[in-house]
Amino acid sequence: MSNIQIWQGPNGVNIPANVNDTNAIVSYANYLSEKQKNQIVAAFQIEAYDMASEYAWKKAMVKLKETISTLGMKFIGEMLGRPDIDEFSTIDTALTDYSTIQLAEQLGVIGNTAALKLKQANELITHYFSKDSEEEIDNISAVQIIKSSVQYILGEEDISIAIEFSQFRERLLNETLSLKDPQVDQLINSPLFYLRTVISILMSSIKSDKGARLEHSLANLNLLIINIWEHLGEKDKWNIGTAYRDVTAAGNTIAASGLKNALLKVGGFDYVPENLRSVTFKNAAKQVIETHFAFNNFYNEPSVVRKLANLGSTIPSPALSECIQAYLAVYLGNPYGVSTDAAEIAEQKLGELTVERWIYYFEKVIHDDDIILRKLWGQNIVNRFAHLLESNGITEILHLPKDNQKLFESILKRDSLRAKNISGNLYNRIKK
Repeated sequence: MSNIQIWQGPNGVNIPANVNDTNAIVSYANYLSEKQKNQIVAAFQIEAYDMASEYAWKKAMVKLKETISTLGMKFIGEMLGRPDIDEFSTIDTALTDYSTIQLAEQLGVIGNTAALKLKQANELITHYFSKDSEEEIDNISAVQIIKSSVQYILGEEDISIAIEFSQFRERLLNETLSLKDPQVDQLINSPLFYLRTVISILMSSIKSDKGARLEHSLANLNLLIINIWEHLGEKDKWNIGTAYRDVTAAGNTIAASGLKNALLKVGGFDYVPENLRSVTFKNAAKQVIETHFAFNNFYNEPSVVRKLANLGSTIPSPALSECIQAYLAVYLGNPYGVSTDAAEIAEQKLGELTVERWIYYFEKVIHDDDIILRKLWGQNIVNRFAHLLESNGITEILHLPKDNQKLFESILKRDSLRAKNISGNLYNRIKK
């Protein structure tokens, strides 16, 4: 896979690295009125750092959500795998700040660096504004939040969906492409990040469109699938199989026939779920992740983790990657700690996994798991992961893909620097 990027979101306005004065930073916020800029500066001057950072952050998130909503709420629901989001949903209630940043990156509203910095800012503001926080936000953290908000969102008077993304999306849904097409060649050689987004677009159309758009989407899926199947993650393959089951159950014969042809080309019927039980597990796991990255996560996590745990002792295969990710996210926590009650439940459920399922996770899932890979940049989190594996006897897994094997071994050795470097490289492969 190459580093070709078929569309790329902007990385914001250029604020010099040495600019750390709030007054200077806010002067770049072209989207804000002079009155709004002055409110941030005034709050900072009286050392109301929480007020200044929260105001800038909320303005940025509102703007980002408004931009994303121009694509339509039903499409957003499909992109996130959230059947509860439809055309009648409101963007404010449908998306958390974390999912907004994640989706904005996928849609080319912001670039990779912007997404990384905004996620870090979200982590900071989530911690300091949590009920569990025992300290007030300091001026350095506040400056970091304000600078990221201004540089990547508020600095532009009018941010929009990346032109390249919009144009390519229109082509996918309104043309039948060919392998000779330069953009198709680009896509086939693109990282997983782009493949995953294109599959989400096609699955959304196949499940909801009719007529010509449906036919073009099916034709383009059948064109691409042979060339990209081996590069897709397990979650993406299950999503295609689940879409086939759903359209078959709904009696959509055209969509079912087209998806069947695509799956036959790659021997993909192993990824078609047998029943609806897996959907319940997937939805519960997604709720855990949403809660984990939202405000007061340590307080709210126990109830949603317990809900997932109570679904049953055996996780259906189609939902395995989502459930392990959810339990690991809660158990590993973040740089500020863990939700003790939730982590205990997660630890128990992870302890019930068979050796075969751990092998599956380290062989086929972890290199595509952007959430867990990014968590492994912290020393305490690497130590917790090592303790989890050791306490469950998961100490000898061999013959993994090269970098997966190195990551597994570095975790067990508690070599946090090496684990950070390896997980960072794997994370970048998904994005770039």
